[in-house]
Amino acid sequence: MPGAPTILSHLRALPAALPARPRVLVLTTPRRRHLDAVRAALGDIPVTVFDQAQVHVPQATVDAAVAALDQAQANTLLTLGGGSATGLGKALKRARPDVRLAAVATTFAGSELTSIFGITDAGEKVTGRDPAARPDVVVHDPALLQSLPPATAVASLANALAHPVSALSTGLPDADVPTALRAVKAAAFALRQVVAAPAAPTALAAGLAAAARCARVLDAHPMGAHHRLAHRLGGTHDLPHASLHAVLLPQTLAHLRETDPALAARIDDEARDPDLAASVHDTLRRVGLPVALKDLDLDLDAVAGAVADAGLPAAFAPAALFGWRPAHDVVRTPVGGGPALRSGDLDQAQTVVVALHGRGAEASSVIGHVRHATGHAPGLAVVAPQADGGAWYRAAYNAPAAELGPQLEGAMTRVRRVLDEVRAEAPQADIVLYGFSQGACLALRLLADGAAVAGVLAPAGALPPAAQKDLPDLDGRFVLLSLAEGDRWVAHDDVTTTAGALRDAGADVRALSRPGTDHALTDRDRLWMRRLLGQAPATIPHGFGAHHQAEALPGAVPPAQNNPRHAPYGLYAEQISGTGFVAPRDENLRTWLYRIRPAAQPRAYAPLAHPTLCSGFDDVGTINLEAWNRPDEPAPHTDFVDGLITVGGAGHPALRRGYAVHFYRANADMTDRAFTNADGDLLIVPDHGRLTVLTELGSLDAGPGDVLIIPRGLRFTVLLHDPSAGGYVAEVFARHFRLPDRGPVGANGLADERHFTGPARFYEDRLAPGYRLTAKMGGAVYETTQDFSPYDVVGWHGNYVPYVYDLERFVPVSNTRVDHTDPSAFTVVSAALDETGAHALDLVVFPPRWDPTEHTFRPPYFHRNVTTEINGIVRSPGLSAPFEAGMLFVTPSMTPHGVLARTVDSHLARDDDDADRPVRTDDRSLWFQFETALPFGLTPWAKTAPERRGDWPTVWGAVPRRFVPS
Repeated sequence: MPGAPTILSHLRALPAALPARPRVLVLTTPRRRHLDAVRAALGDIPVTVFDQAQVHVPQATVDAAVAALDQAQANTLLTLGGGSATGLGKALKRARPDVRLAAVATTFAGSELTSIFGITDAGEKVTGRDPAARPDVVVHDPALLQSLPPATAVASLANALAHPVSALSTGLPDADVPTALRAVKAAAFALRQVVAAPAAPTALAAGLAAAARCARVLDAHPMGAHHRLAHRLGGTHDLPHASLHAVLLPQTLAHLRETDPALAARIDDEARDPDLAASVHDTLRRVGLPVALKDLDLDLDAVAGAVADAGLPAAFAPAALFGWRPAHDVVRTPVGGGPALRSGDLDQAQTVVVALHGRGAEASSVIGHVRHATGHAPGLAVVAPQADGGAWYRAAYNAPAAELGPQLEGAMTRVRRVLDEVRAEAPQADIVLYGFSQGACLALRLLADGAAVAGVLAPAGALPPAAQKDLPDLDGRFVLLSLAEGDRWVAHDDVTTTAGALRDAGADVRALSRPGTDHALTDRDRLWMRRLLGQAPATIPHGFGAHHQAEALPGAVPPAQNNPRHAPYGLYAEQISGTGFVAPRDENLRTWLYRIRPAAQPRAYAPLAHPTLCSGFDDVGTINLEAWNRPDEPAPHTDFVDGLITVGGAGHPALRRGYAVHFYRANADMTDRAFTNADGDLLIVPDHGRLTVLTELGSLDAGPGDVLIIPRGLRFTVLLHDPSAGGYVAEVFARHFRLPDRGPVGANGLADERHFTGPARFYEDRLAPGYRLTAKMGGAVYETTQDFSPYDVVGWHGNYVPYVYDLERFVPVSNTRVDHTDPSAFTVVSAALDETGAHALDLVVFPPRWDPTEHTFRPPYFHRNVTTEINGIVRSPGLSAPFEAGMLFVTPSMTPHGVLARTVDSHLARDDDDADRPVRTDDRSLWFQFETALPFGLTPWAKTAPERRGDWPTVWGAVPRRFVPS
């Protein structure tokens, strides 16, 4: 019954396939996975176990198993496992043809469905085909694969996918090609499903069905160069079979694209993937599998010899050894006397980046660095040479000259040749050196040595002190330096002195420093790379509430409809709606995104503990005047999300009514992490430290004096420009923030729509296994992961947009004769409640302005009102107690309040002429107020934090009785 599917519990119900009185020898690996289940399924049938199955089926293991078979007098072999157990069973079946063979598959190897066998003896693997090796019974049960580690499952499926790919490479008869292509389609589909949900029964069933299709193709056709190479390397070096096939498969697909582009295109089309080679490479990385033969402890000599024996070109060897990521627009070509990769057309490029990898890395990784930073920018080409052995030199960058010696000079000579060849092919282009880590240090050495380049991008690189002397005139050439303060590979002081020396030599230097120890390229590095390479957008959307459109690539937004069957560039159309579908047109908020991957992903969110963030308030609300000083700096490596502290609020997001007010404190970037708030809009008011906020629609920069509005549900990441940052966050659960009506003010004044700046376009197609997605919903925090950056939106249009607003642009409207205007005259944005004139939350700002009123008590008057006032101080020079920058203080609804007693005394003591003189408030001062019609309930943190000002109701002082009845 070859290939007959069944389930493990039905194994005993196959009497026709087993001898009348079966005696079973179970062949498995030392791990013995599922052995107890098999024993139970076989009931009282006599069972002996041989658990020494090994990869590549060594002859010695076959001999030992034959002896065990004879000793047990077994008439039935039952293999339990993947290719190792099945291969051993086939070898025994050939040695004892009268024995029945049942194969229980626990991987996607598929070898249980073929007559192909292989045995390794003295380091040589011999393979062949023998009908006698074919199993008599095959058991496929998805339940047996549910505990399979994702990496093992993916390696096994990649091995299965290699079967039809290898067969197709041999030039199959036209009649057989469709069957092989259907096997490719099934395996590619199964790979996607198993990576997304490794234990899902439907995914596992798809994997088993695909493996069966692939195995039948291999069984019916000759093996190609891929299999010859795998068997040669695996047998000689005793390498894991499935992982070896997986490592080689992307390179085999890339080679097929070079030698038979028409067939490669058919494979991609059938797989529903425009670049199957790159996708397989990425899939291996997503589950932590090796993608390079060097990671399997092979060197170039071993790989080159096996490649030649397999009949493959010499260029295949470095690609496979270093694990170059194949891509349809990346060409493998020698440059500067050695292997290299090239992306883009040199003869049409406006800018060419020569990219130098770091120690132990490879050429395709730095091409990825540049492309992630710039997108697929037209007019940009990248050339990435590969260093021998994966390193440009063996010593540290700051080692003595004698130790660096010939290796450093050899590396510089190689790169100079690359620059010369690039300059000859692209005389019209600006040439920029990019390097990371050791590559960055080498790029800076070349600049210091007089390389004629337009600039150098050198994250995680520096010049040693000795190389900082006698620099040439750098004449305004740009240089980007970036390093974590605790980086153990590059001295932070060397980066600082390198920046100074390069500036002294005339370079335009950006030196970015960040806390932490990570030796990595960051989002902030990528943003600066984009700007310095001239890829910053020429225009940025302006206009609060307007309908905007942005494209990182021309034509990314469909012109005629929102959701065409085939979106441009193979993008997915996705809508994010901020209001109900049938909201009136003037209130309806939605944006269409055109992205590389849909945001929908199947990994489940799990609760994430956050001790200081909440959004539900059972507290009835404080009646006392309350205040909190700016919280202390957080623990090291605290990002924006982890540093959020909820002070208070009202209502609950589940009811879509209410608000919350938080502090934020951060001293680290959100590295490979995005946050989304499903509970409401966020309004961020920085009081110290500049920020860059990446969103799905692009990036925004803000600092003290700005406010940021992040719409509900939009993913964003906060990056720091300074060692630390902090400020305030207001969150509304009800309606969205809108600009207030001007009413009798007329057509002008307050905040102008045009002064609200939307995001600068930015996208990246970046693999990032373990990328964290943190979300807040119903006041609770959750987290999941995905394997790609969520910022892959290439184009968008709509009016549901994040904004940054510079409060300096606010045009205050005030009295010019007597009395005060209400604080509402200074409203920037407002989120309404249902009743007219009531608001969930308003942002009110008190900017620098003139006060020309006469006969008026100019300090804020004593009052009480239905509004809860939540006050913050961004900056105010010359502050005296009890006020401090960064603090928060609350005046509850209907609680009487006014100004300090000493302020009352000083103002009333002035003579009339002096008191009536027009006054200009300090231009450096910036206070704001959140106003709400709801109470302010305190969180447990707010009630117990040491920052709470217990003296706040009394700090205002007592004013004297001034009443004179006559």
